[in-house]
Amino acid sequence: MNILSQVVQRTRAAINRRRFERELAAILKTPPVVLGKDAFTALSMVHHRDVESYLLAIKSFCRFMHPRRIVMVADPSITDADRSRIASHVIGIEIVRAEDYQEPGVPQGGTWERLMAIAEYSQSDYVIQIDADTVTLSEMAEVKKAIAEATSFALATEDGQQLVSCVEAARWAKARADSGEHIQILAEANLDRLPGSESARYVRGCSGFSGFAQGSFSRAQLKAFSQTMGGILGERWAAWGTEQFSSNFMVSNSPRACVLPHPKYCHPGRERAGTVFLHFIGYVRFTTGRYARAARETCAALGAT
Repeated sequence: MNILSQVVQRTRAAINRRRFERELAAILKTPPVVLGKDAFTALSMVHHRDVESYLLAIKSFCRFMHPRRIVMVADPSITDADRSRIASHVIGIEIVRAEDYQEPGVPQGGTWERLMAIAEYSQSDYVIQIDADTVTLSEMAEVKKAIAEATSFALATEDGQQLVSCVEAARWAKARADSGEHIQILAEANLDRLPGSESARYVRGCSGFSGFAQGSFSRAQLKAFSQTMGGILGERWAAWGTEQFSSNFMVSNSPRACVLPHPKYCHPGRERAGTVFLHFIGYVRFTTGRYARAARETCAALGAT
């Protein structure tokens, strides 16, 4: 890519970011979310920089889903003012500290505290993890079915993804891994070194939207898995990206786990007619004005004054 193209891309992204921030401001003028009666917990980890986008994510989600419990794992950057603002917009929310979900022998940061919190809350309830950079557009029949059937789910990243054996997943990753590869594919390339890898399963999903059936995994299981992978990968296991890999593994090895259909659930670059859920992952977040339009349409639907 030449310098001119880079400048054009950065300028376009900056414009789209400003458009999004302008539309997002209306989320503070929408009615608060109240707890519902659907038998699951909605859980997110939130940073100070993401407070308003989290409100867009959770309010758009709660247009169509009605969790009986909403939990926010507060990053240390969350201020008292952030807590008050969120609590006034999500009535009955439980705000817990990320620091309380750190474990010796488990990486810290990189959303590991979120996954540890999911392990705890999923002991008593179905848990859906929702990133702050998501927008729910319409009814999610597959998600409701997963809750009703106590089935964990993963968010696909490509068409036609299915759960495969860890041996098969490792074979795929080995063909793409090298010494400088991202930690996730390096971890996947070593899945066949796990005890019981012949019967264990895996899908290369995205942890930004995941469902965990009650009792699907525990803090002790997560810690043991982390220690095993740490023994295989050494210091690299502390890198950002190992949480997503671990989340994929925990979902995949839950009884009757499934993968949400793609692109019905996808990132905006893959959106098609019939898409019901968008995850605005970083590298495509502001390449177009789609995030701004989604914010505007959601705030209007929610009754922004």
